Amino acid sequence: MKVIGISSGLSYNGYTANLIRVALQTAANQGALVEEIYLPDYEVKICKGCCNCLAKGKCGIIDDLELLRQKLAKADGIIIGTQAFGNEPDPAMQNFINRIGFYNQFTGSLADKYILAIATTETFDAVKAARRLTGLTSGYFKSGFVSGVLGFNVRWDQIEHYPDYLGETERLTIKLVSDINCQRQFQFYGFFERLANRMFRVAQVKQLVETNKNGKMEAVYRELSAKGWLGVLPRETGSKINVTATAQS
Repeated sequence: MKVIGISSGLSYNGYTANLIRVALQTAANQGALVEEIYLPDYEVKICKGCCNCLAKGKCGIIDDLELLRQKLAKADGIIIGTQAFGNEPDPAMQNFINRIGFYNQFTGSLADKYILAIATTETFDAVKAARRLTGLTSGYFKSGFVSGVLGFNVRWDQIEHYPDYLGETERLTIKLVSDINCQRQFQFYGFFERLANRMFRVAQVKQLVETNKNGKMEAVYRELSAKGWLGVLPRETGSKINVTATAQS
């Protein structure tokens, strides 16, 4: 089992990065192979809107995105963390999700991943920002499995001064590992969103892909065809969050 921890934020030793490390150590203690990705260490440029990813299956921008995409493809679980800017992830994380998530939105390339999302803030709405992170694995046909969402209100102390936050992070990380081992399916949360996709959006996406299968969406067509999703809808057993924890000091 491989679990990747991804964090952004202003400081390598900030609240969020340290919580991700706590989670990764917990996952390692449960027997998982772990890897940390601190986004500011990588070059991830702003999306140009060229849609080369949809046509060629690879982004046309020369930076570290494809390296990061390959790392995620090999992972079973993703623990992702951000400093909240209002109720949104920080700019670096938003850009990363936009770049990675665009192709996944159409192809479900990350639909087999389990995800734990963590956000910290010194103001408000950390849980909302954390929920935004789960968009990394969301797709029209199928989405990843969200093992938990954590939002923490912090001040100026070190993260070690928040034992409850550390405990919640460890608890949901253990749950993430258990979910992966059991291949747990989440059936109810997000039901109406999935139903709307199946009733309306998927048909529109299929038509768009079919129309552009020899051009702008050639790579999407190849991947969806290989999965058999263009003929029959994929079996959707559940995708969204079944645990939400809010912590405030």
